[in-house]
Amino acid sequence: MGCGRMVALKYEPTNPWKGQGTLTVLPFRYEAAESNRVRPREVETNRASRSDLFLSQEITSFFTGALQRELVHSGYTIAESSPLTISGAIKRFYVDWSSGADRSFELHALYSVQEGGQIVLDWECSSVQQGPNTLPQDGILIRMGTADCMRRFIQAAQEAKVL
Repeated sequence: MGCGRMVALKYEPTNPWKGQGTLTVLPFRYEAAESNRVRPREVETNRASRSDLFLSQEITSFFTGALQRELVHSGYTIAESSPLTISGAIKRFYVDWSSGADRSFELHALYSVQEGGQIVLDWECSSVQQGPNTLPQDGILIRMGTADCMRRFIQAAQEAKVL
């Protein structure tokens, strides 16, 4: 395995949904790090890759922060404690550039909304983003996949009338 690359991501909210209310967002669990397959800042990659890929912050912090920014962008207020909480797990956060012409980013996340300690919505999202096989694509694809799941989650939660 060669040296690692660091990617600094600035996440900007993009969803078109509007809402209101106060809620708490708990840190999402990064399952690959919890099972010691990767380190907390490390993106999963193909085993044939010659280098590791890291974010400048822990994956759980990036993903949780992205959700908080999307919710604030939509009009929600984030509080330390609220009867309405969102938590979840990042089941897959994977970049593959070993396939030749394209790079791809795969995200699989589980969102859980609880109200007063009761689960009112469990929702899963999978997103696959592809682009040219160039180094700058990693950050672009990660932002695109994350934004795709955030937008779809907020829409699903609003349609289920839990947000």
